[in-house]
Amino acid sequence: MSIHQAITDAASLIDRWLAYKTEMGRIPGLSVGIVYKNQIILHQTYGYANLEERIPTSKETGYRIASFSKTFSAIAAMQLAEQGKLNLDVPVSTYVPWFTNPNDPRVTHISLRQLLSHTSGLDRDGAAGQWVTLEFPELPVIQQHVSEGAMVFDPATQWKYSNFGYTIVGQVIEAVSGEVYNEYVTKHIIEPLGLRHTAPDLNAKAEQELAVGYSRDIPGQPRERFPQISTSVMASATGFLSNVPDLLRYIQAQFPGDTTLLSEESKREMRRIQWLREGLEADQCLGFATWKVKDWRVYGHGGGFQGFITRFAFDPDRQIGIAVLTNAIDGPALTLANGALSVINKFIVDYDELTKAELAVEHPERFINTYRNIWRDDQIARIGQSLLRYDPAADVPLEFVEQLRLNADGSFTVMSGDTYGAYGEKIHFTFDEAGNAQTLIACGNTVERIG
Repeated sequence: MSIHQAITDAASLIDRWLAYKTEMGRIPGLSVGIVYKNQIILHQTYGYANLEERIPTSKETGYRIASFSKTFSAIAAMQLAEQGKLNLDVPVSTYVPWFTNPNDPRVTHISLRQLLSHTSGLDRDGAAGQWVTLEFPELPVIQQHVSEGAMVFDPATQWKYSNFGYTIVGQVIEAVSGEVYNEYVTKHIIEPLGLRHTAPDLNAKAEQELAVGYSRDIPGQPRERFPQISTSVMASATGFLSNVPDLLRYIQAQFPGDTTLLSEESKREMRRIQWLREGLEADQCLGFATWKVKDWRVYGHGGGFQGFITRFAFDPDRQIGIAVLTNAIDGPALTLANGALSVINKFIVDYDELTKAELAVEHPERFINTYRNIWRDDQIARIGQSLLRYDPAADVPLEFVEQLRLNADGSFTVMSGDTYGAYGEKIHFTFDEAGNAQTLIACGNTVERIG
């Protein structure tokens, strides 16, 4: 079995599934990319970058990737550590003298490693209310908050996500490098990778490329447009914007053999788990989060901004990565990323089982489409010469996948799947004059092709 072939087949299914989820989930716009080693396997867009003007998303459409910024900041810190310019485990106040509070000595004990792993004890966002007011604070506001009390827990006693902490990471990078944060990451990360559509904060070029960001889908109300805003001193926590091709290149820089940004040792150190979040979605590394899709461990990060929800993930061992970008504050980026990864994993692990010779069908493309009746939708997909039937509404589309075996009479027997459904039974197709399937009859019920 070729992993490349398995991922290519998976991408075809994922493409149709994502188109379905975009339409049925009322997602304004969606851009997705999948990379394997040095090759882009899928780069597809769905929906609209601008709903009001009906401007479709394109391959160049940009998105606010928000907290992806933290991974860029962590890489910047690791670059400076490689150069011997900073130590992850000494107090941050060594590099940023104003980072103290005379009434709370805990502040002076916080290390950069704790900031990078969200174990500093600092609060999440300070007190400026930027996520609702849409006005991000300047440095004096950050400094005042530190002096007035930003601690919630003792350092290294509790995992607590902190945009405020990564704002301080940006200040450390500036102090140590002698460069403004935005200039440093542009010079040492963005430009070396050739990321032509990535920036650490809003600028004129990026504003022209960005999709419109929309509010939640509230029944009876149209989605609101959010204005494009600068994140100011909080760029190191949440300012970045990018598009799919740039993010796939960024993911490739995390694969073994690519030392454009960091040494292999530093990349491994960034992926080492710093805090186990027992029973929760993901564990914490340095900058990156790590989680499992079934038994498959991946690394990455999510991003949430006014009007955008995004997610990227990668596996350095298999050298597979995915970026999922939406332009809505309720966009299901994590669900879609994990669903797509589950398909890839299924195709890699079970490829031989799913493509057994006795399951081969001549001209399987005749069946591939979406089918609908009053109860449900079905999608038929191919893997090699075999056909699969699955529920496209599911967040894990192949959890109860049905393998179809062709019978001598032209019917198919359902060889796997949920025993609540058609497992073990025969299903039938009817065809148009061109030989393309038009209806699917399962358990006596007709499901009609809609594509």
